[in-house]
Formats: sequence, C-alpha cells, structure tokens
Amino acid sequence: MDDESIACDMYADISGADCSATSSKLAEALEALEPGKVLMAVARKDALQCDVPDYCRQMNLELVNQGEDEQQFYFLIRK
Repeated sequence: MDDESIACDMYADISGADCSATSSKLAEALEALEPGKVLMAVARKDALQCDVPDYCRQMNLELVNQGEDEQQFYFLIRK
C-alpha cells in the first residue's frame, strides 16, 4: 500500500511498546482531528488488528477501512 494513495486528513504511526501506549497515541491523534475528518493510523503489531476496531467501537468512531501490506497494518478512522 502506498500511504499517499489513500485519502486521509491526518496520518499517525501508532506503533508502541504495549497496548496502553498504542491507545494513548491513537487518542492523541484523534483529539487533534476535527469531526468528520479521517485519520490513517499505521502500526507494525499484528495484535492491533483487533485492538483498533475494538477501540473504535468503544469510542463511537467509524472504522472506514483496515488492511495490511508487507510492512505494516493500516486503519482509516473517521472521527
């Protein structure tokens, strides 16, 4: 996936040492995002494939798309 080929309003690398660090990075990026805008969050940890969708459900955010390429996982989240 080419990060520049997907329309988004903000980009954030949410890779972290543990789940709490990842959630913190995601929350910080989303706080700066205006309602209706789209965040592309990327990470290198396989566990986040479940964690990020769960976070979106809990926070009432729209998970527009998610996927992976050979280097990372990506999540498109609309605030």
